[in-house]
Amino acid sequence: MVWGIDFSPKGTEALYREQDGKLLIELELHNIMQIFNSFDPAPFHEKELDPEAEEYIYNTVGEFPIKKPLEIVIYAPPSEFDGETEHTLKEAIRNHFSYKKILTDIELRRLLQRGRRNFAIAIVFLFLCLLIIRLLSTLEQSLINTMFSEGLTIIGWVAMWEPVYVFLYGWWPIVQKRNIYRKIIDMDIKVSSNFRS
Repeated sequence: MVWGIDFSPKGTEALYREQDGKLLIELELHNIMQIFNSFDPAPFHEKELDPEAEEYIYNTVGEFPIKKPLEIVIYAPPSEFDGETEHTLKEAIRNHFSYKKILTDIELRRLLQRGRRNFAIAIVFLFLCLLIIRLLSTLEQSLINTMFSEGLTIIGWVAMWEPVYVFLYGWWPIVQKRNIYRKIIDMDIKVSSNFRS
């Protein structure tokens, strides 16, 4: 499958053509169905994109800052190009990435819900550990009491790690993915019957 640019992680703007101040994400199609998932029986405007096409668009957009102007250009075969084809391809791409964004919103919401729930559980568990440690401190000091107290301290704070991770680090990759999907949805999409030279 040819997407117009060698999909190697070189990460430089020199790989992409620029037009009207926008870098072009170019896809050359030998036939219209090439961009769609062949296992998806839905109509054109509702079909999933081919995984390779999705990955290429997503990874290319992800290489650049969110505010960098980009444009998707699809070169369709002249024999299959008409106004309906242009509308179909634009709608299919926007529908696909809109759906991906919805899934990402759900993923983020579930992650934060889990983080809040686990944070409440961890706080209660830590409180109980500290309470038991306080009770042990009223007893006669011994090696066993000290080991038990130290163990409870460690376990109590370890229980806090998962919710702390969610709120410090876990949410950011999902938000970044959502921002890329949002950018793709808002990007200009051009369909042309003239293959780039």
